[in-house]
Amino acid sequence: MKKLFIKALLLPVFVILAILLYFIGILFINSINDFKPKDISFSLEAESIQSFPVPDSLFSILSWNIGYGGLGKDADFFYDGGKMAAPPQDEYWKYFEGIKYALGSFDSVNLILLQEVDTFSARSYYTNQYRLISEILNPHNGIFAKNYDVSFVAVPLLKPMGRVVSGLASFSAFAPSNYEQIVFPGNFSWPTSLFMPDRCFLSIRIPLASGKDLIIINTHNSAFDDGKLRAGQLVILKKYMARLYHEGNYVVVGGDWNINPPLFKNTVFVSGDAGFRIPLDFDSPKPDTTWTVVFDPHYPTNRDVSAPYRQGNTPTTIIDFFVCSPNVRALEVHTLYDGFLYSDHQPVYFRFELK
Repeated sequence: MKKLFIKALLLPVFVILAILLYFIGILFINSINDFKPKDISFSLEAESIQSFPVPDSLFSILSWNIGYGGLGKDADFFYDGGKMAAPPQDEYWKYFEGIKYALGSFDSVNLILLQEVDTFSARSYYTNQYRLISEILNPHNGIFAKNYDVSFVAVPLLKPMGRVVSGLASFSAFAPSNYEQIVFPGNFSWPTSLFMPDRCFLSIRIPLASGKDLIIINTHNSAFDDGKLRAGQLVILKKYMARLYHEGNYVVVGGDWNINPPLFKNTVFVSGDAGFRIPLDFDSPKPDTTWTVVFDPHYPTNRDVSAPYRQGNTPTTIIDFFVCSPNVRALEVHTLYDGFLYSDHQPVYFRFELK
């Protein structure tokens, strides 16, 4: 009887020790394998560049955060107050097949910028999304920039996210002469940093017949911070944009900024969705007032993911948009609203010309 009593007393201690060892082991593994991206600049071989530079004409571009194929209309996400890190496998494939079908219909778009593209993640059932999307968008030239590589994300506790490898992908109908991956400095403090993306942006350079270059930048700025990371990232990105423009290039930046564009008003959209503002003050994403911010004010580009999407009830906002240098003229912009069917973001289409 005494032995049973002692065992009963010791059982909670063993459980607590096991849990502690579990998390210590995860911290150790992730610390050993902590991914630290580096700035990369790569000039393509001459024979891989198309023989004739791109004529100075009209261009079309699309930006879409595909949410790793796991955040369609019936999904929620634990970082936003939901419970899930990944949907059931059949639901995931429904979302990802929808994303592929949509991207296939955008094959006439010159430039496509994607965020949250997985290549080897438990949350997307180890699908190499970049490879499969590259096949859909062939013969577009694809470039991938890894910004998230974690051995094991231990949350949510009952169904952890697990292994994650993900990043940005840019696709161009024109052969770039150069690409650069620029890493945003700073991240969350340890140990949170072990489980979060290392944010960066991806820049591709397209030679034009005029002798100048068109620079297309794909960005995915931080989320879930107190605003300091995003503010610092804007400083880095704006300096980079301004330098390229002053060198005589045309510059267009698109992606998931995780901030509202200037002049955005939290109102009810045409879709019936109520808008909300990011509750933090940020500097303008423009280097100066001569640059242009382009977005579609009529439809949201992002939704709250604390619960499945319900049109007219789920809070929504705009955080996906474009910023253009003064020598780029915006012609039209449309958010391709489908009720967040396949992702918690909507694709944004933009057509422009060079002045």
